[in-house]
Amino acid sequence: MASAGSLPFTIETKSESPVLLHSVNHRRPRFSFFVYRPRKPLDYAGFSLSCDRLICGSGRGQQWRITLPKVKAKDFAESEDDSNEVDDALQATIEKSKKVLARQRDLLQQIAERRNLVSSIKDSIINQEDEEVSYEGRGNSSPNPDLASAGDKSVDDNNSGIPSNNYARLTVDEELETLPSDISRDFNEVKKESEEVAPLRKTSSDVDSTSHLKETNSEKVRSDGLPSFLSSPSESSSITDKKHEIFNKTSLAEVDGEANDPAIEEVKPPPLAGANVMNVILVAAECAPWSKTGGLGDVAGALPKALARRGHRVMVVAPLYRNYVEPQDTGVRKRYVVDGQDIEVCYFQAYIDGVDFVFIESSLFRHLDNVYGGNRVDILKRMILFCKATVEVPWLVPCGGVCYGDGNLVFIANDWHTALLPVYLKAYYRDNGLMRYTRSVLVIHNIAHQGRGPVDEFTYLGLPEHYLDLFRLYDPVGGDHLNIFAAGLKTADRVITVSHGYAWELKTSEGGWGLHGIINENDWKLRGIVNGIDMKDWNPQYDVFLTSDGYANYSLETLKTGKPQCKAALQKELGLPIREDVPVIGFIGRLDHQKGVDLIAEAIPWMMGQDVQLIMLGTGRPDLEQMLRQFENQHQDKIRGWVGFSIKTAHRITAGADILLMPSRFEPCGLNQLYAMSYGTVPVVHAVGGLRDTVQPFNPFDESGLGWTFDSAEANKLIDALGNCLLTYREYKQSWEGLQRRGMMQDLSWDNAAQKYEEVLVAAKYQW
Repeated sequence: MASAGSLPFTIETKSESPVLLHSVNHRRPRFSFFVYRPRKPLDYAGFSLSCDRLICGSGRGQQWRITLPKVKAKDFAESEDDSNEVDDALQATIEKSKKVLARQRDLLQQIAERRNLVSSIKDSIINQEDEEVSYEGRGNSSPNPDLASAGDKSVDDNNSGIPSNNYARLTVDEELETLPSDISRDFNEVKKESEEVAPLRKTSSDVDSTSHLKETNSEKVRSDGLPSFLSSPSESSSITDKKHEIFNKTSLAEVDGEANDPAIEEVKPPPLAGANVMNVILVAAECAPWSKTGGLGDVAGALPKALARRGHRVMVVAPLYRNYVEPQDTGVRKRYVVDGQDIEVCYFQAYIDGVDFVFIESSLFRHLDNVYGGNRVDILKRMILFCKATVEVPWLVPCGGVCYGDGNLVFIANDWHTALLPVYLKAYYRDNGLMRYTRSVLVIHNIAHQGRGPVDEFTYLGLPEHYLDLFRLYDPVGGDHLNIFAAGLKTADRVITVSHGYAWELKTSEGGWGLHGIINENDWKLRGIVNGIDMKDWNPQYDVFLTSDGYANYSLETLKTGKPQCKAALQKELGLPIREDVPVIGFIGRLDHQKGVDLIAEAIPWMMGQDVQLIMLGTGRPDLEQMLRQFENQHQDKIRGWVGFSIKTAHRITAGADILLMPSRFEPCGLNQLYAMSYGTVPVVHAVGGLRDTVQPFNPFDESGLGWTFDSAEANKLIDALGNCLLTYREYKQSWEGLQRRGMMQDLSWDNAAQKYEEVLVAAKYQW
């Protein structure tokens, strides 16, 4: 008979092979044998312990015999000198353990205060008064459930062959559920016998060998070795037992301090997305504040932050056009083939406001003054490289040390510039059994730009020949041509557009720009969601551009004083007469046909007769830029034309103007009218797309509405709507203030839009 493992007992079978019952795993093993009979009473007086028990195993029909070692006191008393040395060493160890246990009690008291809110943990906390025991006067201390749950590994490492005096505490009812019916009757007998030692469930025995062990206590810890009824709570039979129990206590105190770290037990609220938390990668050719030409850049900079606040892990991928301060080189390099050339890309990464911003650097993107500058082929090659490099980002870039991976992942592509991404995802990966659980959503911001070109340019894309049918589109004017947007709409799992009104317009021949047929065929996966605004950047109460030069931050409560102050500061900055009674009309946008700048030009002679001031900010077509300069020269005391784009000036015009003009011929969503309303500036808009969705016409009879709209892109319609607006401004001050306040009271944040985006992402996730 030989000892097995680190335990002081052996198990004899009929085959005479020792079997170790103690498990180093944290899970408690279940035994299929539970019948035992004590062969001898315990002998405390002689310091001897002999416990042979016969256990009938139901698993293999074998009989197991567990023999605990016999320990004699004479083994430790060979000489008086040796005994004194042992006692001195033991006393030093006991003193050290007392200090450790004192620190442990202090730690447990702190932990108890933080665990009161957690019912399942609160039940396991022992009254601190019960833990305070006299180490000189008692042999055993009260059991500590916290130590028992945290100390398994420590006990294994420090036992050195001496068992803990408390094993896994099992309830009879729990074990009966796991027993076969043929041995449940035998177990009932065990239950009766175990009830005789039931007090060990609440406290350690105080009637054990305290006369021999007055200077020690045996801490009850959980061991995975045997069920509780196979061990006696008072079987601390020797000084060797005492020393090892002290070692156990010391190690348990250390483990318990780690396991019960208060930081781990902080109760965090569940994510707003609940079970729908996903990995989201938004892909765009521009991203504010690093690169921006319009509303797309604002969306790419703000929507991801709102999704991250809902609990999603979010990444934004955009080209690196110049050296930015925040992104850092990740050291990841990869080469891609575009038009037969190997082009290397580098990945840069920054973590801001809970979002991973990844920038792709390449010679094709560097030092572009215009994000969409260059000829058609140059732009196409840039977008091919961008989409190829982006689709592999979840495998290549370790954001926070961990890559996103391709499970539970969805890409959000934006406009035609990234419409190749859903195609590459399908052709390169999903058709080959890869990224099977990755989905793609394509967002339409402006369908007028589609990535059109000759069919021969398909060879640049690097796709199988049968994919040509996805790109081929017939145009009544130009015949067959290559259309990037068309292929993206067909292959994306879901399609979003930026307002309900624009979703309806896309299905018409006028609003679909030749793609209305494809959109109607895929109507089942199309949804309109109105954009939000970043309330951190566009909030008059915290706007950083209103803190100097005479401007002032204001809120709904300080609207009457703050906005007039901003108006006067704007007039002063631009060199206009400072007049509080004159309405200031603002325009911010691209100077082109879509934005209706020509309608404003036709209405300017009428405006100049209305005693107003007009401020226009934008860049675009050279002829319209020149027209802006000309109007300023003709009416220097009433018109200011700022050719170019300035974020600071845009904020200040929005805060200082009384009225915002948006006569766009089509406007998928529009953000400037949302910015204006949040600043108490009243919009006058053409009722198309998102402008119709967001600007409710003013109704003077019930004092409702947010601004004025006109239903046709004509100068006289614009004049009628603007005339009613000016009349209300001058004659009905109370109604005007009501318009301002209703606009400012709206919840225009991205949080509402992000929840709707999440619904689309979940629908795409479960689409097959």
